[in-house]
Amino acid sequence: MTSDAVGSRLEVPGTHNFREVAPGTLRPGSLYRSDALHRLTRAGRRALAELGIAVVIDLRSAIDRRVGGRDRLRGTGARRVSIPISGSPLHRDPESVTLRGVYRTVLTEHHADLGRAIRVIADAEGPVVVHCTAGKDRTGLVVALLLLALEVDAETVLADYTATEANLAGEWTDRIVRKVRRLRVLVTDSILEVLAQSPEAVLRESLEWIESEHGGVRDYLAAAGVDAEVLARLRRNLLPAGAPGSATS
Repeated sequence: MTSDAVGSRLEVPGTHNFREVAPGTLRPGSLYRSDALHRLTRAGRRALAELGIAVVIDLRSAIDRRVGGRDRLRGTGARRVSIPISGSPLHRDPESVTLRGVYRTVLTEHHADLGRAIRVIADAEGPVVVHCTAGKDRTGLVVALLLLALEVDAETVLADYTATEANLAGEWTDRIVRKVRRLRVLVTDSILEVLAQSPEAVLRESLEWIESEHGGVRDYLAAAGVDAEVLARLRRNLLPAGAPGSATS
């Protein structure tokens, strides 16, 4: 079960945005990203087992897990690692929430958590899945930072990020919009962007902020505990055979 194009969704029943990260750039079957796994069906759990998933990194906050439910991983053989990162605070002040603001908050208030997620990926002995609620923002930042730390080209990083929007369109987006409206939140264009969209400009601006405030992604991650040894493990585990720094280079 593989995908050969950036953004191609894998058939894992109970998910809408389960896909391989940067296929054609990373080692096949080494790293996946997804929306939440609390709706996994029996067939979905079987798919995870067939992929050999060793570690599932759950970036959802305690509130997210309470509302959505725990990941359904029984029988998959995967170990779940919880790294709670607060997402969009729609329940507190929906009128002031913007996607750019959410990303700035995650990058500043969860700096250490982002580093920890990348270290868990580096230390995993087998394929990893990273997910949050939509597999869009928190997951998107972890994946983008990891890819850039591995010197993957920006075009691939942005393409991997923006692919989420098409995967979430339809059933997933309709369901989350209904849920938010039940909270008596007016779903404006800005709120819809926070809920279900992944515009390239938002990630690009966030990366520019990292460059201006921290000197670049490598320096930002180094301050969060992603040092040269961690980067070396990432290269060995995630880069294809023959790539500089890979296990067989």
